[in-house]
Amino acid sequence: MKIVITLSALFLTFLSFSQAPGSVAGTITDKEFDNEPLAFANILLKGTEKGGSTDIDGKFDIPNVDPGEYVLIVSFLGYETLELPITVTANRVTTVTTGLGAGAVSLDDVVVTVERRRNTEAAIMLEVKDAIQVVSAISAEQISKGTDGNAAEAISRVPGVTVIEGRFVLIRGLSERYNNVLINNSVAPSTEIDKRTFSFDLIPTSALDKMVIYKTGSADKPGDFAGGVISVTTSENVTDFNKIEVGFGYRANTSFKPYLQSQGSKTDFLGFDNDYRPLPGNFPLRNDLNTNFQLMEVAAGLLPNNFSPEERNAFFDNSIGYSFGRNIKLGKETTLGTINSVSYSNGYQFYQRQFNRYVALAAGEERPQPWLDFSDATYQNEIRITGLSNWILRLNDNNRIKFKNLFNQIGTNQTILREGSNFLQRGDDIFNNYLYGYRARNIYIGQLEGDHKLNDKHELNWVAGYSNLNETEPDLRRFRTVQSTGGNFRIIDPPSSNLFDTGRYFGELSEYSVNHGLNYTYSIERVKDDELLAPINIKAGYYIDFKDRTFDSRYFSYLIPGIVPFARAEELRQLPLTEAFSSANVTATNGWRLNEGTRLIDSYTASNLLYAGYAQVELPIKQFNITGGVRVEHNLQELNAADDTGPITVENPITSVLPSLNIGYNLNEESILRVAYSRTINRPEFREIAPFLFYDFINEAGRLGNPDLKTATIDNLDLRYELYPRRGETISLGAFYKAFKDPIENVTIITTEQPQFFYANADKAFNYGVELEVRKSLQDVVENPFLQRLSANINASYIISEVDLGADVTSQDRNRVLQGQSPYIINAAISYLDENGFSANVIYNRFGDRIFSVGDVNFPTIYELSRNNIDITLSKTFDKTTVKLGIQDLLNAEYRFFEDSNRDTKIKNENDNPVSVFKRGTLFSLNVSYNF
Repeated sequence: MKIVITLSALFLTFLSFSQAPGSVAGTITDKEFDNEPLAFANILLKGTEKGGSTDIDGKFDIPNVDPGEYVLIVSFLGYETLELPITVTANRVTTVTTGLGAGAVSLDDVVVTVERRRNTEAAIMLEVKDAIQVVSAISAEQISKGTDGNAAEAISRVPGVTVIEGRFVLIRGLSERYNNVLINNSVAPSTEIDKRTFSFDLIPTSALDKMVIYKTGSADKPGDFAGGVISVTTSENVTDFNKIEVGFGYRANTSFKPYLQSQGSKTDFLGFDNDYRPLPGNFPLRNDLNTNFQLMEVAAGLLPNNFSPEERNAFFDNSIGYSFGRNIKLGKETTLGTINSVSYSNGYQFYQRQFNRYVALAAGEERPQPWLDFSDATYQNEIRITGLSNWILRLNDNNRIKFKNLFNQIGTNQTILREGSNFLQRGDDIFNNYLYGYRARNIYIGQLEGDHKLNDKHELNWVAGYSNLNETEPDLRRFRTVQSTGGNFRIIDPPSSNLFDTGRYFGELSEYSVNHGLNYTYSIERVKDDELLAPINIKAGYYIDFKDRTFDSRYFSYLIPGIVPFARAEELRQLPLTEAFSSANVTATNGWRLNEGTRLIDSYTASNLLYAGYAQVELPIKQFNITGGVRVEHNLQELNAADDTGPITVENPITSVLPSLNIGYNLNEESILRVAYSRTINRPEFREIAPFLFYDFINEAGRLGNPDLKTATIDNLDLRYELYPRRGETISLGAFYKAFKDPIENVTIITTEQPQFFYANADKAFNYGVELEVRKSLQDVVENPFLQRLSANINASYIISEVDLGADVTSQDRNRVLQGQSPYIINAAISYLDENGFSANVIYNRFGDRIFSVGDVNFPTIYELSRNNIDITLSKTFDKTTVKLGIQDLLNAEYRFFEDSNRDTKIKNENDNPVSVFKRGTLFSLNVSYNF
C-alpha cells in the first residue's frame, strides 16, 4: 500500500512541463578571399550577452539558448555588419552559414537550417511518443549527466529495468535470458559461455547515441523475447570535433592497498595472453597423455609453475580515450560523416566476501547448523580496449548508407584466496583454498545499413551484420588445502582427476554470426475535404540469421600415484604451492603426476539458422493509430556433443507464428492511451542445451546444460497512458500481463553434497505489474531561480509473478515467484543545470528482494536482498574543457545474499542466514575532456 500511495503521489505532483534549451552554430566565410574561413568574427545574439567569436576554421557555437525568436549579429572590423533573424527550437541546433564581405551582404547568401538532434532527452521523448509500441528509452544527453561508464549502468535508469552482476539486464523482473538485443538493428550475440545474455558493460557510454526498449511486440521486431527488445544505437554524431578524455578513479578499500595477482604475460596490459598461460602447441593429446607416464612428466614441464600470487599496491583506476568526428562534403548533396574513437581503461577491485552454507533446518531448530564458513579475499583487475568507427554516407536527403563497427578486447585477472571451515566434511579443520584465473575476450560487432526513401510512397531499409566472439580461459587453477589441529596445511590430492582439486582448466570458445534483414514500407496518401490525412503504411520484410559456435575445454589434476611411498606422499602434500608442482616434484615414479580428466562431454559444436518474414499494416483512423501484423519465424537449432556412452545430437526445428496488435488512441495532442497484444517466444541458448558440466568455485556448485529443453511461448498484454504536454518531458502510467508456456528456469538438482544448477522447462508461469515514469522540470512551477534549474526523472515498477513447475517436480516447491523477479524497482534522479555550464546530478536506485538461486529439499532458495544505491555527479564546462567529478555507490551498501532457511519465502534476519555478504567500496572519479 505504501508503494501505491507513493506512486500515486508522484503521478499527481508533476503535472506541468517546460522546454529545454537549443543552440546556435555555424560557419562564417570571407567573401573577399574566395570564401575562406573567417576567423575571429564577432557573433552576438542581439539583446543578450550570449555570443563569442569564430575559431580558426570560421566556426562558432552558442549553447544553452532558450527557445524563441532572435536576431544574430555577425560583424568583423572593416566588413559590413549582418543582422539575421533566426528561430531557436528546443533541443535542436539552428545552423547559420554565411559569408561576410566589404560591401553589403544579401540575405540570399545566408543558409539557415534546423537539425534535429536525435540523442537528446527531448528527441527521445518524441520518438517514444511516435512509437507504435510500448517503449522506454534513454538518450546520450541523459546518460552524460551521470557517472555511468557503460551501457549496463546507464540502462538501469530506465523504468522496469534492473541490472545484475553489473552487466546483465532484467526487464519487468524477468531473467536476462528473456531479452533480445539489437546493435544498430542487427541481432547481437550472446556474450557469455554459461548463459543466454548480453553483457552491456561491453559498450562504453561514450559510444552510445540512445537505447530504446520495446516492451511489446510488433511484426517488424524479433519475436524471441518476453522482457523486451533492447535496441542500442551507437553514435551518429557527424560534426567536426576532436576530443581527448582522461579519467582517474579512487576506490575505497582498493586503491593504493595491497593487491595480489599471479604472474601474467607481457601482453596482459593489452587485455590478452598470447603465450604464457595457454596450452603449448606441442602439448600431448589426452589419449597419449594418460597412457604414458614419462609423457605426463614432459607435459607437466610444459606448463608454468605459477601458483603463488605476487603482492603489489593497486593503482588508481585509470582511462584515456581519443575521439574525432569529421563531416566531409563530397558533392552538392553528398556528404560523408564519420566518428571514430579508441579508449583504454585499467580498473582494480578488492573486496572481502563472507561465504556460508548451512545444512537443512531440522525439526524444532530455529537456526540450521553451519556447513561452510569461508572468507574470500577477492582481487580483480580488468583491462579494456574499445574501438568504435562509424561512417555515414549521405547521398542526398533520401538516401543514407551507414557502416558501423564496435570492437572490445577485455582481459580479466582474478585471484580468490579462501579461508575457513567445512564443518560437514572436515570438522574443525581449517581450509585455505585458491583460485587463480584469467579470462580474455574479443568481440567484434559490425553492421552495414541502408535507408532509402525512393519517393513519397516507397521506402526501403536494409541491414547486413557480422559478429565474432572469441573467449579463452587459459590455465584456471583451483586448489584446496587443509590444516588439522596442530599440523601444517596439506594439499588435498584427489584419487582421480576432477574439476576442483589440484586442477588446471583450459577453455576456449569461438562463435560467429552473419545476418541480413530488409524492410519495405509502402505509404498510401489520404485526402479528405482537401485535408491531408495521416497515410496508411504497409510494411513487409525478412530477416535471416546464422550462428556457429565451437567450444573446447581440457582439464588436468595433479595426483599422487599409489607407488609413491607414504612418507614421500606426505612430504608432497605439505609443500607450499610454489614448490609442490615444480619439475623436481612432478615425476613419473616418485612425485605428482599430471593426469587429464577431460571427457568427450567437455566440448561441443552448435549452429542456429533463423528465417523470419513479416507483414504489418499501420492504419490511422481519426484519433486511433492501429498497427497489426504477423511474423513467422522458422528456427533450426543443432548441437553435437558426446558422452562416455556415445554421441549426443540435438535438432530443434520449430516454426512459430507470432501475431501482434498495437492500438494507440490520441485523447488529445498531449496524451495517448495504448493497448497492445503480442505473442512471442523464448528459445534455449547453446550453453543451456549443451551437456557440459562446469565447476563454479565462487558458489561451490556445478552448472550443467539440458539437451531436452523446449522453446517457451509467451502471450503479452499491455495498457499504458502517456502524457506529453511539453517537449522533453512526460508522465506515463502502465500495466502489463504475461502468460508463459514452457518457461525455461534455472533449477537445482541433487547430485552429490554440492548443489548443481540445471536448466529445465516449467509447465507455465505468469507475470504482471504496473509502471510509472515522470520526467519534470521545475522551471515553470516555482519562481526561485535556483529551483527553476532543477529537474526530476522518477520511475518505479511494482511486479508480481508465479511459476508452476508442474506435477512431476520432485525436490522443489511446485509454485514460486520467477527467478530474478524483483517485486518493485525504483529509480530517481534530480538534476541541476545553469547557464554557465555547471551541472549536478543525484541518482538513486533500489530493487526489491529477488531470487538469486532456486533451492530444493537439500538447499534452500537464496535471495539477493535489496540495497540502496546513490550516485552523485558534478560537472563544469570551461570553454573547451569539461571537468566531471563523480561518486559511485555513495552509501557503499552491502551486497547481501540470504538463504530462506525456514522456507517461508520471506527473508528475516531473526530466521534466515547470510550466504554471501560483501561491499565493493565507494568509487570517486575525476574525468577531464578537452575538445579541440
